[in-house]
Amino acid sequence: MSGSDTKAGFHVTDVAGRDVAFEKRPERILLAEGRGLFATSLLNKEEPLHNVVAVGNDFHSAAPSYEAKFAEENAGYKDLPRVGHIAKGDVTVENLLSFKPDVVVMTLDHKKAAESNGFLDKMDQAGLKYVFTDFRQKPLENTPKSIEVYGKLFDREDKAAEYTEFYTKKVEEISQRAAKLKDKPTTFLWRAAGLKDCCATVKESNLGDLVVAAGGTNLADSLLDTESGDLTPEKVVEQNPEHIIATGGSWAKDPDKPEVLPHVELGYGASPETATKTLKGLLATPGFNELRAPKEGDLHAVYHQFYDSPFNVFALEQFAVWLHPEEFKDLDPEADFAAFHKQWLPFELSGTFFATLNGSHS
Repeated sequence: MSGSDTKAGFHVTDVAGRDVAFEKRPERILLAEGRGLFATSLLNKEEPLHNVVAVGNDFHSAAPSYEAKFAEENAGYKDLPRVGHIAKGDVTVENLLSFKPDVVVMTLDHKKAAESNGFLDKMDQAGLKYVFTDFRQKPLENTPKSIEVYGKLFDREDKAAEYTEFYTKKVEEISQRAAKLKDKPTTFLWRAAGLKDCCATVKESNLGDLVVAAGGTNLADSLLDTESGDLTPEKVVEQNPEHIIATGGSWAKDPDKPEVLPHVELGYGASPETATKTLKGLLATPGFNELRAPKEGDLHAVYHQFYDSPFNVFALEQFAVWLHPEEFKDLDPEADFAAFHKQWLPFELSGTFFATLNGSHS
């Protein structure tokens, strides 16, 4: 993806392949997805809110532990206006126009929803410029392209190129090594385990792509008809995958309340002990204590927000280590993620992002 300054103005090519023309580089940028702040954080750790006029409200609900750390380092964040969620239909064009944005940064998920409900047509009629990015549908393919879009819009092309080089090198090193391995262990990616009835998962997208790139076989690729869907607990037991990777986060507002749904607690505020305890709680799912993965020490958990973030390369690295511990014993995802924070982000790493349950939990 590219952008260019010419006598004809300023151009950005987004991940949907659209060439978007501006009279000059945008100065008022609205992030329709608040998680776009993951990208601005690594492109400008000193001023990640520079030129941002409003953000989607998903940052608080989806990534509260990152948001809390971010807010500590960026005093202006608490007063930054929030907009609703375009994909859920609770944003109006008038609402967007009130911020006088030069550009609205949207995701491919927004695109799908906004095309089907006519919202894009209304944006076009109102003269709102927009670009599309994607860290979720095709993460390995679209993360570098999306970072280039952010780099162009925010005048951080050099930093974007530096990150894209780092990212691409890491992805290629892992995926090329994994591709040579004959064993591709079956892996069930359990999305937001515990937040809803068992068992949500993804096919040929999202973190499922990372399972394949890390040298695994994503169970849902052969079982789902759609990009995302559910497998019954009985189907998972029948398939008896070699590895289970549950995604977890810090969605609970008060972990001490008994009515909070049990999910794997991971993120910037999670302790290893809590992560392990909540991961073990998933075995209460009927039949799951008989599965081979937990018995053999191959029930894992990964921070959910890797699925919609340019940091997804560290999930790829950890998946490779889990699926092929001997082949990738030279890698240390936790140390690499900590070093990444020191170099790229506004704050240092804290908390727990990966967990594995020791075996023999029958």
